[in-house]
Amino acid sequence: MEKVLKDWSDHLNKAILQDFPFAVWIKDKEGRYLAANKRMAEYLGINSPEELLGKTVHDFLPSEVANVISHEIDAVLTFGSPVHSEKKYPVKGGNRWFDVYQSPLTNGSEVLGVIGYAWDITERKLAEHSLAESEDRYRRVVEVSPEAIFIHCDGLFVYLNQAAARMLGASKPEDLYGRRALDFVRSDMQDVVAKRIENAWSHNDNPLIEEELVRLDGSIVYVEMVSVYLSYNGKDSVLAIARDVSERKQMQDALVKTQKLESLGVLAGGIAHDFNNVLMAIIGNADLALHKLNPESPVIDNLRRIEQAALKAADLAKQMLAYSGKGKFVIEKLNLNRLLEDMAHMLEVSISKKAVLRMHLYSGLPSVDGDATQLRQVIMNLILNASEAIGNKSGVITITTGCMDCDSNYLKDVWLIENIKEGLYVYLEVADTGHGMDHKTLEKIFEPFFTTKFTGRGLGLAAAIGIIRGHKGAIKVYSELDKGTTFKILLPASNKPAEVFNHVSENDGWRGSGTVLLVDDEETVRGVGKEMLQELGFSVLTASDGREAVDIFKATPNITVVLLDLIMPHLDGEQCFRKLRQIDKDVKVILSSGYNEHEVNQKFLGKKLAGFIQKPYKLSTLRDVLKNVFREK
Repeated sequence: MEKVLKDWSDHLNKAILQDFPFAVWIKDKEGRYLAANKRMAEYLGINSPEELLGKTVHDFLPSEVANVISHEIDAVLTFGSPVHSEKKYPVKGGNRWFDVYQSPLTNGSEVLGVIGYAWDITERKLAEHSLAESEDRYRRVVEVSPEAIFIHCDGLFVYLNQAAARMLGASKPEDLYGRRALDFVRSDMQDVVAKRIENAWSHNDNPLIEEELVRLDGSIVYVEMVSVYLSYNGKDSVLAIARDVSERKQMQDALVKTQKLESLGVLAGGIAHDFNNVLMAIIGNADLALHKLNPESPVIDNLRRIEQAALKAADLAKQMLAYSGKGKFVIEKLNLNRLLEDMAHMLEVSISKKAVLRMHLYSGLPSVDGDATQLRQVIMNLILNASEAIGNKSGVITITTGCMDCDSNYLKDVWLIENIKEGLYVYLEVADTGHGMDHKTLEKIFEPFFTTKFTGRGLGLAAAIGIIRGHKGAIKVYSELDKGTTFKILLPASNKPAEVFNHVSENDGWRGSGTVLLVDDEETVRGVGKEMLQELGFSVLTASDGREAVDIFKATPNITVVLLDLIMPHLDGEQCFRKLRQIDKDVKVILSSGYNEHEVNQKFLGKKLAGFIQKPYKLSTLRDVLKNVFREK
């Protein structure tokens, strides 16, 4: 037997062993080396293969490693079959991975020893480990991605991440494996989508598309999706990445709806404005005729019927203006508590889920004279502001109502102080525990367009203050940074009612004097307005647009008052007003418009208008406005 083994060793050494790039050895039954090549000697850190002969692995390697190798040799000798393993071994230069193959060396049926080789596979193992780490990273990225990622092969789902499962209404991805992908597309679109996938496959065209997917519960989710083609588990497959755009689509749809309503509002407002100019001529002339005729005249009744019909037409125009958001207030007696109770559910669903809404409503609250729709808008605006101030943190929004007697000392720091008198007021207070405002912000909150958080028509605090002004009320604001803000609205109690705009007063015989410049692009309005002003004792100059008005004002000294239309060609009322102020900073200007004072205030807030009168107006209304101007003068 020894001769056979020696012949094997000599043959291997001479023929191939010494030139192999991997370690090769022969061992007898006791595990002693009978032959080895240079590579084996290098691995064990010795100078030549001859130093191995007659020795075992226990002479070169730690016992725990040598024992493992000995057990493998015993297994080869016992069972007479090869043993293959991949293991890390300590060798010269550090630990290295080896692919080890050991096979029995036989002479007929007799097992004489073991022949084996070891191939250094460290680089391959490092590459495999790097690849595994890379795959694990990408798998983790895909798994935690907020975008839905699907893979379908032969039309069936073979992979989904958690976001995709949620998008389609499943609790986990495994619930959807094997399901037909097109089952989650609207039934009337399945053929179209299938054709799109086929075309994209053949033309390598992968556009970003919008799609409607059907969730397991039947609801629709709107997505943006892009697809690419790849090999998955050796098969041609489709990888789809989808983003839920349902919220964005809802916002777009709402914006389109708002824009449509805005367009209708602009149309309604424009028609009403022009209609009011026509009605101005009818009502004004009828009013002048009634003023001049003998009360016993037989045409008095006819004129009153003309006036009544024209006033009904004016009411229709006011309804159109109300729709456009530019209407005159519809005044009625209101209980603020009842108004808030009716709004309670809407207010609760409108605020942040982190905010708690509390109401403290005073039971003995007097009624107020007000426009319910306009006041609802103010309340909603303040509640939304409070919710936004609280943001994502927990907080409390408190609505309080009550009644108080306000003296001049209390009213000295309110907004709209020029609008309010001492007396009994109903208050509505909205307080939040949000981030609060600094003094600089407080000074600007009622400026038009100071905030841009509302789209479309919106409301804003500038509009809110216009509404409160229209109700002869005022606003107090308290705020501290990091503590919160309180808005307190004061409205006159109905037992001491506010004066209503354009109210009809008795003819007290008041007459004015001086020159009035009447500016309006409508000839009929200029005609009837001139006659009304002359009836009240004024000399009258007229201009058909802002440019002509500026020229007349420059050329004519001592013009007492300018009655200025808001909407005109060449120079509109706002531009003309600025030019007149440049010529004489103390000029008294009364704005006239088919829109209401709230609308005008947004353009002229803080610009010292002398007054405002809404078309169509009667002689008595014009008298009252001019009386107020001359009283202030």
